[in-house]
Amino acid sequence: MLESCILGLGGFLTFSFLRYYRFVFYDLARQSVGLLDIIIRDESEDQKLPRIELGTKNLIITLLKSLVLLSISSGVLILWSLVLRDLFKVEELGSIYGIVGFSIGATVPFLIPIHSNRSYNEISKLFHRLVLDHPSLGLKLLKREIKKQSVQLKNKDKFLVVSGLARSGTTSLMNAIFESGSFASLSYSNMPFLLSPRSWKKLYRPGTENSAERSHKDGILINLESNEALEEYFFKAITSDSFIEKKTLNEHSISKKDYNLYLNYQKLIFNKSNKFYLSKNNNMLLRYRSIRKFNEDFIFIVLFRDPLSHAASLLRMHKKFSNQQAIDPFVLEYMNWLGHHEFGENIKPFNFGQNIPDGDKESLDFWLKSWINYYSYASNITDKNMYYICYETYCMNPNMILDKVLVKFQSARKKNYQSYEKSSDLNGRKSAELLDKANSIYSKLKNRQFQ
Repeated sequence: MLESCILGLGGFLTFSFLRYYRFVFYDLARQSVGLLDIIIRDESEDQKLPRIELGTKNLIITLLKSLVLLSISSGVLILWSLVLRDLFKVEELGSIYGIVGFSIGATVPFLIPIHSNRSYNEISKLFHRLVLDHPSLGLKLLKREIKKQSVQLKNKDKFLVVSGLARSGTTSLMNAIFESGSFASLSYSNMPFLLSPRSWKKLYRPGTENSAERSHKDGILINLESNEALEEYFFKAITSDSFIEKKTLNEHSISKKDYNLYLNYQKLIFNKSNKFYLSKNNNMLLRYRSIRKFNEDFIFIVLFRDPLSHAASLLRMHKKFSNQQAIDPFVLEYMNWLGHHEFGENIKPFNFGQNIPDGDKESLDFWLKSWINYYSYASNITDKNMYYICYETYCMNPNMILDKVLVKFQSARKKNYQSYEKSSDLNGRKSAELLDKANSIYSKLKNRQFQ
């Protein structure tokens, strides 16, 4: 018994030491996957070589740190065994009692919880980083899945994209459309393997019984099967983030090859011939013109909202997420992965080649400028399958709006939705000139709203 207890203490001390320095091993995992991601990246050898050299150097340094830690822990264990033998005169260190004691002691450090008030624990964060920080690996998995599934379903030129400036009702509309049963979309259950949805689905089947209000605190309940704006990761991957600059998200074009890859990606998600692909993507306007050149049939919905209440809502969200990201930097990391730069510490206004919003981001004027920037550009597009939906009209009569959308896909509602009215706190200084300009665009959009 004495032998078992003392060896158990040795195991506890050894693995407590390794647990304390666990982040070195996390780094080793990230750098190993990162080097592989660089190696398989679709670029020339001359471009890859400097990155490979730097990645290899960093990996070797971290590997050496890991080996030093393992050597120290092994030395501690050997020293403890010698003390055990000499001080306590225990000779049979390898008995079954000693092995059991050591095993229990070595396990205990990993059973002690690491207290955190965050949504994701350390292992979940590491898992997300290993996957989402390495889009080249994701694209390889995507192409592998497409190759395996290519003969099962045909591509569909008709799909539905719900878009608009954040806080315009896009999530609510997307969810209501999805409930018709005629659509398939990405959901939280696809995280973090957003580019290999079928393979991940075979391994991970989350429950739907636990719903909670999303971090926006806007009354929308979500669970792991809830649909969300996740497809932007695909566009970030195929463009290597080339449209994302330090301060802006830039309008850009995608190639025919990438458009066909997008259709095949959709096919992996809708996976039944009677389903249509549905996405919510507030960044889609940045590449809308190039996609429309390849496809006249897809339906693109832009929601718009009364400018002043919209600006006030964006300002509230900006303050809320800036605070969350300051407390928990992983929130910022998560939003960056998904291309969500609408508000928060890494806000990036849209750049459509005109006046980019500037000024104090904690003022209503900045968000009115953002509203004008987005909707002045959107209002000048007159394609036949681009439709504008007023948020206020949708809130007052959601069933009418849904019927108009669903008939485009020979689908229908499965339930009735109640009208919804939300009051807004519109206090705060604002420029009368900016508000007049925004209201003029708002009136123009209302005259063109979905009929």
